[in-house]
Amino acid sequence: MKKETENCVDDFCESNVLLSIIVPVYNVEKYLGTCIQSLLNQDITSKSYEIITINDGSTDNSLKTLEEIKQKTGRIKILSQKNQGLSGARNTGLNNAKGKYVLFVDSDDIILPNSLKKIINIVLENNLDILEFAASGITENNKITYTASNSTQNKVLNGEDYIATISYMSSACNKIYRLDFLNKYELRFLPKVYIEDIEFNTRAIYHSNRVMAIDTVVAHFLQREGSITRSKNFNKSKKMIYDIFTVLTSINNVTENIVTEKSRAYLPLKETISSLIATMLLRVLNETKDYQIKKDIITKLKKSN
Repeated sequence: MKKETENCVDDFCESNVLLSIIVPVYNVEKYLGTCIQSLLNQDITSKSYEIITINDGSTDNSLKTLEEIKQKTGRIKILSQKNQGLSGARNTGLNNAKGKYVLFVDSDDIILPNSLKKIINIVLENNLDILEFAASGITENNKITYTASNSTQNKVLNGEDYIATISYMSSACNKIYRLDFLNKYELRFLPKVYIEDIEFNTRAIYHSNRVMAIDTVVAHFLQREGSITRSKNFNKSKKMIYDIFTVLTSINNVTENIVTEKSRAYLPLKETISSLIATMLLRVLNETKDYQIKKDIITKLKKSN
């Protein structure tokens, strides 16, 4: 691994694709140009990485915008499919990726200029399954609202120790993943489910043998009112409530059947489940007056013990 890194530090072994950047696209024509440009403004050679965009059934001019960018730059691949949601688009990207590693970028977010070389080098030098980097939330007026950052102090941990000691960000967009590791454990996103990232990362991090965190800010996540987590639409709020239950049930099944009580990761994962239950109940109380939904959720929790 060291020999490969030394040969690739400057030109990143142009004969091989080291990184696949997966960008799901759905009705985001306003943000696409800025997002894609941020992926081009990098300090690694164009042959060392690919940009895969997945047009997930957009009804605005997103596809047209992608085609214009492709014609102008020649640097992006466009895959189109019927709407399958963010999870389905990411899974399509994973199934078509050729890179050794993958990076997920939402189409309204950006990667900071000249950020990729450093993190790719860290990944290669340490032969990592997963690298977590820092990210900041940013408004449409470019005001930073938060920064999420972790560090393992240059140490490589296994997944169990990482879960036990690091309060990692649930997002899949502040991490780089080794593709053959994801494929080995058949790690894909739950289809058509909100907050799918936390469920995916629970499984991915636990199975990883080599994971690190660095406190370098690499990404800016746009905080916009139209996003799913901020929606006041009743149907979306209802779906979010039931999807939280789906996600926490999946994490609990992993915790009980794969992790088990003997693991250092067991209690931290149980705390995550408790937090998700609290979040779901707060949404039930605050976002719906439908008594049947409240009754149904309580019944589901009781049946699941």
